Amino acid sequence: MKKIACFLLLFVVGVLAGCSESTNNEPEEELQTSETAEAPTDKDSSTHSDVNVEAFEFNPDDTMAWMKAEPGQYSGEAYDEEAVKAEIDQWPEELEAEEYFSRMMALTAEDYREYQETLDSVEVEFKEISASPDEESGEEGNSLLPKLNVQILLDASGSMAGQIDGEVKMDLAKEAIAEFADHLPEDTSVSLRVYGHAGSSEEDGKEISCSTTEEVYPLGEYDKETFNEALDQFTPTGYTPIGLAMEEAADTLKEETGEDVENIIYVVSDGDETCGGDPAAVAEKLHASEVEPLINIIGFDIAESEREALEAIAEAGEGEYFRADTAQDLQETFREERSELIDRWYEWVSENVTASYEQVSEYVDLSNEYSSEAVQLSNEEEQRQRDLTRYMEEVLEDADTIAVRSMISTRAVSMRQHIHEEFLSMRQEAREKGLAIRQQVRERGLEERQELRELD
Repeated sequence: MKKIACFLLLFVVGVLAGCSESTNNEPEEELQTSETAEAPTDKDSSTHSDVNVEAFEFNPDDTMAWMKAEPGQYSGEAYDEEAVKAEIDQWPEELEAEEYFSRMMALTAEDYREYQETLDSVEVEFKEISASPDEESGEEGNSLLPKLNVQILLDASGSMAGQIDGEVKMDLAKEAIAEFADHLPEDTSVSLRVYGHAGSSEEDGKEISCSTTEEVYPLGEYDKETFNEALDQFTPTGYTPIGLAMEEAADTLKEETGEDVENIIYVVSDGDETCGGDPAAVAEKLHASEVEPLINIIGFDIAESEREALEAIAEAGEGEYFRADTAQDLQETFREERSELIDRWYEWVSENVTASYEQVSEYVDLSNEYSSEAVQLSNEEEQRQRDLTRYMEEVLEDADTIAVRSMISTRAVSMRQHIHEEFLSMRQEAREKGLAIRQQVRERGLEERQELRELD
């Protein structure tokens, strides 16, 4: 009986033990399953947002590659420190320093393309020196002086056979005109027209005299020998058709119009119109035309009673009246016109020197602005990236952050040096070219003014 009781006791204990073991197994399986599901997996081998790291796998000292590279995902105003740190949290452990560096650049590299494009595209070029008073600029629309056409109308009426200080007025006028024409700007188109040389001073010669003017030197490039030969072809003879001479002179200029053209008519006469014309009205009409000539009157040995009429012609033609009572006055009048050329040389020098300084300043300002901006951007970028490597130390214990920081600094220093040197080179080139232009202009202006003064 006692044996049966013991057997039953052992059976119950065994069942209880089995029940207990069976009950504990089920939670263990559930716990194991739960732990397996919640256990962290290996970190993703790419950044969380699938950044294109391969696009940033340049050597730290490959400056040009970095200058031309696209910006990182969180560059510029898009920078978000928490978002970048979240990206770093997803980086795998134990990558090479170069790989961490590339990932850092893929996230935070700034955009330097504009600065490099400026360095590649900007050429230090100065505008052509504006047209000097004796040459035309090859740069259309860049001339200080427009194309100059000078028409000289010489009175060859009978009164010009009179004398001043024992010399024939016509000879004195020819001498003064020859000297004047010889010292006009070299690119000036010159014409010589005479009036009063036909017919005679008698009544029966008036009709032909009043209806005839002749361009003895056609409008074109000045040639001293040919021009002087033209001056010697006629002698003083008839009446004084000033109005007709101006009309026919303007007719030869009908194709010479526009903002880049200046037409000047010099009328040399020792008296007023004697053919019944109205030269003041003609002058006003011509100046209002497309030809728009400036009409200057040189009154040579003019009677006081006729001076007012000649002044009216100059006023109507928006020009000046020059009084020349003697041969010396006539020479001086033309010298004054030459003095105006000296003033134009001063203007030419001043304009081109000023333009040179302004253009140098444009390049210097551009260079300084871009250089300063790019260097500041690099400094801020480097500091930001170095700070992020310290965060890496917190979440990536095995990362070689010292090597990463070294690469960050190598890249930044190389880029800043490149930016500084290239923009400095632009400034130096601009200053050197500007100085060379100013020296050229000043020397040329001084030389030409001295030559003009020596003619006195």
